[in-house]
Amino acid sequence: MYAEGTAVSSALARLFGSANGGEALPLSGIRERASKELSQFASLVRSELAPLGIAIPPAISFVSCNHCALTLENEHPQRDAILGWLEGNDRVAKYFKEVEVLFELVRAAENAGEIFPEDSCFHIGLTSAGPVAYFDSHRCDG
Repeated sequence: MYAEGTAVSSALARLFGSANGGEALPLSGIRERASKELSQFASLVRSELAPLGIAIPPAISFVSCNHCALTLENEHPQRDAILGWLEGNDRVAKYFKEVEVLFELVRAAENAGEIFPEDSCFHIGLTSAGPVAYFDSHRCDG
């Protein structure tokens, strides 16, 4: 648990830099950074899938839950190729997690005091109109 907390702190420091005299980062700054990182994640995925002949559309939907590994959620025509690319792709998995942490911070700040369901999972959809990120329940075999 300590290592995970340290990793999150390290990721936040890398994303936002060191604290300036204890000043708090405004929520708008976290939202902006989350949006920027989501766009960069989408660009990374597109650039890595393009050489495999995988383009968008159709949309690609990724999901990660506390009890499941990052996986493909939708029935894409090239599902097997995408899952093969995703398997063991630590770079994409770590980047996905960084985006998730930012959106988790936004969600927690916007819903202070609310307890979220344990089956709440983070989704990133890559569409021809751009990337989307959201939390929703999801069942997996994990």
